[in-house]
Amino acid sequence: MQTTTLTVDGMHCNGCVQVVQHVLEQHAGVKGVTVTLASKQARIAHAADQVSTEALAASVREAGYTVEPTA
Repeated sequence: MQTTTLTVDGMHCNGCVQVVQHVLEQHAGVKGVTVTLASKQARIAHAADQVSTEALAASVREAGYTVEPTA
């Protein structure tokens, strides 16, 4: 199990938070997602052999947000 943190820009309300959370939860191998509006971050617990950090970030980008992995 791996935890990935993404910085997500463009979220303005709780509806945005729900969209980002939903998009991330759709990936196989994702076990848990926490999205926080105040910190503009998404923390994803996932199986690294089933879904990559880039795939997670790409799905958030496709939903219309700017996203970068957090070091």
